[in-house]
Amino acid sequence: MQFICNKCKRRMKSDEATGEGNGWMGISSFCPNCGSRFKLLSNPGETLLLKALNAGVAGQQLMGKVLQSAQDTLPNAVDQELAANASRVMEWKNLAEQWVWVEPGSFLMGSPDAESGREPDESPQHEVTFSKGFYIGKSPITNGQWESVMGIRSGEDVSKRSLSETCPAVFISWNDVQEFLSRINQIDERINYRLPSEAEWEYSCRAGTDTMWSFGEDRHALGDYAWYIDSESDVENQNACEVGVKKPNPWGLHDMHGNVWEWCNDAYDYDYYSISPSNDPTGPKSDSNSPRVARGGYFRYFTRHSRSASRNARNPDERHRVIGARLVKELK
Repeated sequence: MQFICNKCKRRMKSDEATGEGNGWMGISSFCPNCGSRFKLLSNPGETLLLKALNAGVAGQQLMGKVLQSAQDTLPNAVDQELAANASRVMEWKNLAEQWVWVEPGSFLMGSPDAESGREPDESPQHEVTFSKGFYIGKSPITNGQWESVMGIRSGEDVSKRSLSETCPAVFISWNDVQEFLSRINQIDERINYRLPSEAEWEYSCRAGTDTMWSFGEDRHALGDYAWYIDSESDVENQNACEVGVKKPNPWGLHDMHGNVWEWCNDAYDYDYYSISPSNDPTGPKSDSNSPRVARGGYFRYFTRHSRSASRNARNPDERHRVIGARLVKELK
């Protein structure tokens, strides 16, 4: 299901899916070009159907298979919650300095025309080459890491939530992350921390693969690697999950699919792939108000948004419960 902006005539980007209670679900989208917003409210029956269809069942298949897919998908949310509770014994300090070295190399960025769930801004596929390697965080920045640097826990309405130190830091804007980076870059003059470029993020997410997800094409395996879809839950229970619980991608990176959208350094440009340089791309020209790229999908949305090629965008001053960040570390 896609929404088209009345003004720009382009596909709108997903904002969030929110449980409205009693099986009702609100699905909102926005246009990164003009800022227009749209919200769809689905009843309990429509919610089940949306969850099933977006879990990867082809629209041409029989309705019986769609309903069976919904039955397969819904229990997965219970398993995810149990795993999250068991993981709370993790210590965030054990994750604070874990980085994965990414070798220089080339990959094919974007999605092929035949990929299910793809959007036009993932075209054209194009080869990208990195002349230098880099370290990238094994997991997103956590609440504990954010609090240790900024002095306050990330997030809003803390009284409504009980998020552990090993949950991703959320309600952090792109601008907030720049302040975080400014502070940690004063710790060691030999090291520079920054957000990854959009190309670096996808290169790291794919981890040498060219499939829909880094583990292959089978959406039934997504629950082993990603926190995703549980949108019929009450609003108060819709929170990010502890990092590092699900299986990593082939390069050892956790939570690249699902859990929280991750800020990239680049400004978002719908048509950027058609003009992007092949070597070490850093994104289009921008100003301080330009929307910024967010990647990876999140804990309460559909499988297609967690694909390696899926792109999203948010305003740089926007804080949201579904957006966090993962850092790159460079040696000067």
